[in-house]
Amino acid sequence: MHVALKWVTGLVTASLVVASGAAGWYVYTKQPVRSGVVDIAHLEEPVFVSYDERGVPHIRAKHEADMYRALGYVHAQDRLFQMEMVRRLANGELAEILGPKLLDTDRLFRTLGLRHHARSVVAKMDPKAPANQALLAYLDGVNQFQAQHPAPLEFDVLGIPKRDFTPQDTVAISGYLAYSFAAAFKTEPVMTFIRDQLGPEYLRAFDVDWHPEGVVGNLAMKSIDPSALTRLAQAGDAAQSQAGLASLEGSNGWAISGKRTVSGKPLLAGDPHIAYSAPAVWYEAHLSAPGFELYGHHQALNPLALLGHNHDFGWTLTMFQNDDIDLIAEKLNPENPNQVWHLDQWVNLESRTETIAVKGAEPVTLTLRRSPHGPIVPDA
Repeated sequence: MHVALKWVTGLVTASLVVASGAAGWYVYTKQPVRSGVVDIAHLEEPVFVSYDERGVPHIRAKHEADMYRALGYVHAQDRLFQMEMVRRLANGELAEILGPKLLDTDRLFRTLGLRHHARSVVAKMDPKAPANQALLAYLDGVNQFQAQHPAPLEFDVLGIPKRDFTPQDTVAISGYLAYSFAAAFKTEPVMTFIRDQLGPEYLRAFDVDWHPEGVVGNLAMKSIDPSALTRLAQAGDAAQSQAGLASLEGSNGWAISGKRTVSGKPLLAGDPHIAYSAPAVWYEAHLSAPGFELYGHHQALNPLALLGHNHDFGWTLTMFQNDDIDLIAEKLNPENPNQVWHLDQWVNLESRTETIAVKGAEPVTLTLRRSPHGPIVPDA
């Protein structure tokens, strides 16, 4: 009896040790590499990467393509899950891994057509342009890391398959960045409702002047259900909150002349109004190559620093909530809902069909329509 009990106790202890060791090894394989030698294909010469006390990578290369390839590699080992999530948000693919609750967000971004538009942008890009060459080298580094290493823990938990990252993904994410700073999806419906229900003179309370000579048409929206405008504004808010990504809203920048500083050197302060998140929106890195020096802050899947400085100058970005999007009330043909009135005639709407994969549910097929002015947003 005692012998059997000892055997059982020993087996349980051994099992716990094995399980603990396996769990430790599993976690260890997910950790970023901070020292040693890593083999990366397509490098012309070795690249050296060091990390400071804050974990910021300092990359030294003899060729700019090597420098950007190394940046993609180290960026991916720190932020691969972030890259995947932002890509899926811009392309309307979140429901595939997060389920039906993200379906409305996917519908919105499929309707906006960021992925569809990104394909045409990439097709027109000059393959010899320095920015395009930097992007291709960077994405090669990202994809090499993903191919060589186990997927991040979040990939395993959510069942995310590995897929290469493409220039189309980068352009689509840039479109999402522009959309996220845009306020028109909230302000245009409100201003239109006030104009039609109360009169254009009430717009002056918002410091807005009404110029009817500048409109595409003089179609008031009184006959349209105001709830459609509310749903449109709500869809814009939900797109970020449901995806769990940081909101981007407003910014400011300050430049101070050297005549007004103690050092005699000019100062530049940039303050993008981006909510705190984990991981952070920005990825800080120092890049160095012959004739090239940059300390900057990058966003996921973008090799070009939106904020940064070199030995000669610094730069930042600011976004203010201006009139950046026009919402147009299209006049539908009562005899053909796939036609709108344009330039004194009925014209056909363009349409395309897309399918959204939904985790734990059947796929959803969308018919997305587009007028000469842009996508039909109620289709979202």
